[in-house]
Amino acid sequence: MKINVIATAVVNKGKWNQVEVTYKNLATDKVDSKNIVSFSNKDVYNILKDSRQGDVFEVTTEKNDKGYWEWTNIVGAVATPVGEQPKKESGGTQYKSTYETPEERALKQVYIIRQSSIASAISLLKNDKKVPSKDEVLALAKDFENFVFGNANTIVPLAELPEFNDDLDL
Repeated sequence: MKINVIATAVVNKGKWNQVEVTYKNLATDKVDSKNIVSFSNKDVYNILKDSRQGDVFEVTTEKNDKGYWEWTNIVGAVATPVGEQPKKESGGTQYKSTYETPEERALKQVYIIRQSSIASAISLLKNDKKVPSKDEVLALAKDFENFVFGNANTIVPLAELPEFNDDLDL
């Protein structure tokens, strides 16, 4: 199978790495992706982790004993000269990786934690049988967020939180 590399991303998985390859199969004209792990076929992994957009390879595939297709060999890289953009194939489109960067993933986690903290703050403050104010909700949510991120020195002391009906026998 002949492929044209659209994008690659190396992901550190701890004890091993993985290169996520987005490519265009030149025989079928379809865009697809494949994850190649560093411990499976090191030669294929090493070539792909250093490849760039526009590189063309001939890939040999074989089914493994579990029935999955593996890339067993890769040859014939045609590299794009440094500083040049890869040429578009006639009628083709330039593809851009849609994978999140580590910074985007981290920011998304912050948003999720904030949303969860606000929901938890509303739930806790509603136990007082009154409608909590926006400031009360956001202050308590910020405390929850700080706790999750380990910023314990910014947590408001319990005595400064709104007073609750103590239904619990502790």
